[in-house]
Amino acid sequence: MIPRLKTAPVVALLAVCLAAAPAQAAVVVPSSTVVEMTALINGQVVEDDAVAQRLIDAYWTPERMRAAEPVADPEIIDDPELERLDHPDNVGPEEVASEPVGPLTAARSGGTQSVSLSPGVGKVFFRDPVTLKNYVCSGSTINSNAKNVVSTAAHCIHSGKNGHEYDNWMYAPGYHNGVAHLGKFSAKYYHATKGWTSHSYNWWDFAFVNVRKLDGVNLVHKTGGNGILVNSSKQNAVTVLAYPASNPYDGTDQIYCQANMHWAAAAQVKVYCGLPGGASGGPMIHQYSNTVKFGNVNGVVAYVWNTKNYSPYFDSYVLNVFNTAKNKTT
Repeated sequence: MIPRLKTAPVVALLAVCLAAAPAQAAVVVPSSTVVEMTALINGQVVEDDAVAQRLIDAYWTPERMRAAEPVADPEIIDDPELERLDHPDNVGPEEVASEPVGPLTAARSGGTQSVSLSPGVGKVFFRDPVTLKNYVCSGSTINSNAKNVVSTAAHCIHSGKNGHEYDNWMYAPGYHNGVAHLGKFSAKYYHATKGWTSHSYNWWDFAFVNVRKLDGVNLVHKTGGNGILVNSSKQNAVTVLAYPASNPYDGTDQIYCQANMHWAAAAQVKVYCGLPGGASGGPMIHQYSNTVKFGNVNGVVAYVWNTKNYSPYFDSYVLNVFNTAKNKTT
């Protein structure tokens, strides 16, 4: 795979001019209450792993996987009050909440000229049960006690305010040349916040998913997993790995972009990568090792705007959601 994006020059941080702004009533920051949902297959709860796997394998045929479209980016929400509260140095104390770990056995992965394809990053597939349309996003394997956690964007599991959860959710780690070489892992539980499911606020657009075992093997034991980093600098250097599926990309391979994060106000950070539809949920990895092919996830692609990819800032609220997922066995 040949990388098709390069790091863009550093530009000035976003300036928020408060002096000229009219006085506004305080905006209530939405609840950070964690929302846990049981993932559905064909609109139903499926308890048996073997049955779930048969259903997922039957649904996600090569034809459906090729035809699935990038899910639309969420609407960009403006919150002047949150911009007042946020600033570039509003960080810390930094915490590595989980350490990267390799697979129990060597995982097959391809490579690029300078960044190796990671088996700990994959393509996400799901269905909207209302429209019956099939969509794609990106995600990454996170090491945890349960060894089954995937990070992604919240709009890749739930349509947001006044909406619904998606079903037939499947994670294909190390997806390469349009093939799920490492298997198809079906979702069992979703974890997000009311800030997304009830309000659709961009700074809550992150989620964690517990996936089922595949042939009796946990995800992390199959692929290895990334660590997770919270409350860190908003200027971290990161490697973004994702499966963009909009022009000029076709979603068949993992694409990378190496860039520095920048503060973006409203509890968000941004990178100058410009990865289009399909990249949603792809990890922003700090200290990515090209040797072990893992690092510490420090953000997820939430949307693209004006050649920049935005992520919620990974803070203690993100850690709270991860903590609800990290011990959840399937």
